[in-house]
Amino acid sequence: MSNAAILSGTEIVRVHEELVHADVLVVYLSVVAMISSVIRERIPPSIAIFLFEIIHKNRLVFIRICPPVLREIVNYSNKVFSLEGSVVTSVNAVGSSLHFSTAFPIPKRDDLFLAASFFPKISMLGMIVVYALTRKVYWYFYPDNTHHKSTKSAGGQASNANDTLVLKGDLTNFEVSTGAELQTRFGIISDYRNYVYFKGMKFASADGVYCSGYVIVNGRYLMRSEDLPSVAMMKFLNTRFTNVDVYEVDGSNVKDTARLVYPDTFFWDDLWRLNVTVLL
Repeated sequence: MSNAAILSGTEIVRVHEELVHADVLVVYLSVVAMISSVIRERIPPSIAIFLFEIIHKNRLVFIRICPPVLREIVNYSNKVFSLEGSVVTSVNAVGSSLHFSTAFPIPKRDDLFLAASFFPKISMLGMIVVYALTRKVYWYFYPDNTHHKSTKSAGGQASNANDTLVLKGDLTNFEVSTGAELQTRFGIISDYRNYVYFKGMKFASADGVYCSGYVIVNGRYLMRSEDLPSVAMMKFLNTRFTNVDVYEVDGSNVKDTARLVYPDTFFWDDLWRLNVTVLL
């Protein structure tokens, strides 16, 4: 109604603009995340936030350039604010020329007015859908699903790279051990490579490991980043009050089985040495 009052030139409805901005942003990001999950394509937060800020700031401009939408909003606003006028007697009218307004109930919800009011936001979600579908079509026609590796024959000569293929559909040891399948992570996430390939071997990328919620502690153990406070508290209390699983890391290889963390599993210094790297 605040935007409608501005567009129709009626009485200004004052609102806390920053609170409205924050509320609409939360709802918008939730819908964008749902769109990403349905279409199964990642949507970078930079694009989602930039598009929202531009359209939200210029929302009245977008409404004004669409006459049917503007007409619906203005008509509803005029109809609502016409209810505030009260019938006064002729004596009161002669005694004062001031306009007299009273409190009035807002009419029942008008879905067409709501759709018109959120026209910029609905259009913005349409742009997000088009962007996600465009990405999906691009990856369909230009799939990065096979990578070649070259090996050396017994005679020392390099064989053809086409002789050995590493398929994208195969899971890495990291994915098998942790259950964190890199290709199924969607939402408002910055784009990154799920895998890297070196000498014909397929590795989970460092970005993929980190975005799956894991870090490597002192180069020896793979742990969920959300478990770090629990491990620190276990060491502080010298008691294992919860189950925390870690996976041993040997170079770039992740062991298949997990092991429980005890108060003496890590030194305090280990908890400061966190990193991520490519993992088989």
